[in-house]
Amino acid sequence: MWFVTGSIAVACAWCLTIVPPWGIPFWIYLVLGLIALAAALCNLGLLIWDALDDTDPALRAARVEVANIIDWHLDTLAQRRVSLVTVDHYGVADTKGWEKELRHFVRKVVEPSLTEASLEALTKEGKLADVVIPIIDERVGGRADDLEIDLEFDPRMTPTEFEQWCAARLAQAGWKTRTVGASGDQGADVIAERSRLRAVIQCKLYRTPVGNKAVQEAFAAGRHYSADIAAVVTTSSFTPSAKRLSATTGVLLLLHTEIDRFDEMLEAAEGGGGEFLKAGGVDGA
Repeated sequence: MWFVTGSIAVACAWCLTIVPPWGIPFWIYLVLGLIALAAALCNLGLLIWDALDDTDPALRAARVEVANIIDWHLDTLAQRRVSLVTVDHYGVADTKGWEKELRHFVRKVVEPSLTEASLEALTKEGKLADVVIPIIDERVGGRADDLEIDLEFDPRMTPTEFEQWCAARLAQAGWKTRTVGASGDQGADVIAERSRLRAVIQCKLYRTPVGNKAVQEAFAAGRHYSADIAAVVTTSSFTPSAKRLSATTGVLLLLHTEIDRFDEMLEAAEGGGGEFLKAGGVDGA
């Protein structure tokens, strides 16, 4: 291919010597010549690269196959990485959970999906996990960084964006989440599910304290969606009456800065004898 495009570039250069300068044909041949020259140089560069790259073609094809498998699960892998890689109070990253997840992914997803030829080519380099995990880390890292940026709280966000933010934070913690939307939500903004548990969540992007109404709506939404847990998340605070109503209904109240502690707060409530969505009526506002 480089020979063909190079020949076109040479032909265009020759045509430039026989046509009147600066006329329309001159500019046509000039543009075509430059395009052909660029294509020829690119093709020549690829040929040189291939000549210098001594990677076995079978191994190269196997790595492409692995990359395609990773890309198919890229968002899920990125979410798991964000969730599992933690940083302690000293700024030291704990990657044990992520490393375990990577080996599980290689064993349960990558290995069964590879062709025999690709599996053979990859294992010649060493253990499959040792060969594949660096490829996963390279491809997932950038996407995980994007997700972490998306998970940053912005006080200028809209109520809809706040609902999406709450759903994303819970998803990071391992919950399967979806936003319900403004119409027909029956008082639920986010529905989160995990391990046979279902939670309905009201998201209140408020500047003033949240009152009884939000607790009532969360309680009713919990009943409507047959949820085990109902909660209200706000950027503000809660009125004393809302806190009292929460105590009698089992609706969990938390600030947006506490949403990463959602699981911890659930465990504390259960350990203290708390009961979610208690039977009985809801007091008026």
